[in-house]
Amino acid sequence: MSDWWIPAILVVALVIAGLTWRRAMAERGALLAEISRLRRQASANQAQLEAAGDELAGLAEAAFDGLVVVDRDRRIRAINAAARALLGTQEAIGRSFIEVARHHDMDDLLAAALSGSDDLDRQFFVGDRPLRARAMPLGAGARYGAVLALQDVSELQRLGRARRDFVANISHELRTPLASIRLLLDTLQGDPTPEPELMRHLIEQIAVEVDALSQLAQELLDLSQIESGQALLRLVPVRVTDLISEPVARLRPQAERKRQHIALDVPPDLTALADPEQVSRVIVNLLHNAIKFTAEGGTIGVMGARRNVTLSDSKRQGAEAGAEEVVIEVWDTGSGIAPEDLPRIFERFYRADRARGGGGTGLGLAIAKHIVEAHGGRIWAESEPGRGSVFRFTLPAA
Repeated sequence: MSDWWIPAILVVALVIAGLTWRRAMAERGALLAEISRLRRQASANQAQLEAAGDELAGLAEAAFDGLVVVDRDRRIRAINAAARALLGTQEAIGRSFIEVARHHDMDDLLAAALSGSDDLDRQFFVGDRPLRARAMPLGAGARYGAVLALQDVSELQRLGRARRDFVANISHELRTPLASIRLLLDTLQGDPTPEPELMRHLIEQIAVEVDALSQLAQELLDLSQIESGQALLRLVPVRVTDLISEPVARLRPQAERKRQHIALDVPPDLTALADPEQVSRVIVNLLHNAIKFTAEGGTIGVMGARRNVTLSDSKRQGAEAGAEEVVIEVWDTGSGIAPEDLPRIFERFYRADRARGGGGTGLGLAIAKHIVEAHGGRIWAESEPGRGSVFRFTLPAA
């Protein structure tokens, strides 16, 4: 009997091997296709992660507040431009926070965030700058570290002080005339039949105090409208002599009562681009102050001239260097202004030592400053105690 089954077995084995090889190759192809798909997906995910990272980095750089991200060891992983400016550093990535900030209280705040504390909102001083700081853990149990947000609150504190000063000043300005009116009314009520001369005097004094209250209310309204942009300017070519003549005529009687001389030096052809009504208010205010703070027999002057904008002025004002402008000057031979008061005289309600006994609301120069700047000009003062003062402001030349 022959061994015919041996070739048959070999054939069957070869068929089975072929089928197994084909299945293995198919599985290998499927595996390679799956690997390729996963690679494409991973590449897409990586691109999405990079795009998300770029977006977050862009948001952080655009933020006004400083942002610092640290790891569990409080080493800086990310920091935006605002934080670098507040902390005074440029190279920070990879360095410890305490090495960069040199501020133990801030470092303690980050440590508190990493340890799960709830007290994560505090205020510090970096130099003389007040900063509000808030820390937050990243991930459950701060597994990814923590983030620190820093906000400069200098302007907020300044506005808070300005609001408190405003309330205190306006209360003082209201209290003085109201107390005077109350006293005058008590005098009238205490004497049922006062002498006609006394009654006329008391009524005149009440009228003076009422005028002071009206002036305060009007100046507050004017300042509010100017600062909010509601006071629109009507700019027209106007001769500077016309701008000056009405204020001078209006205040000359006050100067004459103090035997003061008002000198004018304005070229007749000098023309500015201005709102005549608003600029007249500036000149009235400057002349009124000059008369009030100049002794009897003194001199007050008003000058006008055309000149070219200097390079330094163009940087401060934004005007084109070499452009023509009109400079109006009001000077006096009065008591002058102390050096420490000079930088603040254009603030609302601020009155220098020389003005404390002279009344007034302390709003006139603030209003003048806003009017001049609304014209695109600038206003400033030069003075020495005992040697008088010079106030200058500029207007566009017509």
